[in-house]
Amino acid sequence: MENDLGLDDTDLSILRLLRENARMSYLEMSRRSGIADATIQHRLKRMRKKGLIRFTVTVSPDASRYQVMAVMLVQTDTEKHDEAKMALAALPEVTEVYGILGEHDLLIKVWAKDLEELNQTINDKIRGIDGIEDLAEMVMVERVKEEVAPV
Repeated sequence: MENDLGLDDTDLSILRLLRENARMSYLEMSRRSGIADATIQHRLKRMRKKGLIRFTVTVSPDASRYQVMAVMLVQTDTEKHDEAKMALAALPEVTEVYGILGEHDLLIKVWAKDLEELNQTINDKIRGIDGIEDLAEMVMVERVKEEVAPV
């Protein structure tokens, strides 16, 4: 059975294996799923070509030296909302920007090497963006779980 993106159960099985270990060989995926390795290779090539999957490297905060992460709720000026969200997205310290419903307009994830740098980023870069009206900052003290969406 296919979903809206044209992915069937075989595709989803392959994606679940990759989500578990993106470096898993075609042979190992075949052994674990019962799907021929040539089929796996063909399916992955098709999904990459369609832009349904991409392979990236996730660097641990320890290796990158970015130890402090904050989530911020952002209120924007209605007339300057689009410009403000694009300016936030352009900041290298901001790794995620979401439009949200409710009292605030955006949710962003910001990384810094320490609390002093986070404070500077907030005051010198984020608050200085035209159209940013208010921020509610939450500094993360423990990462219990962080994953991508399930397949």
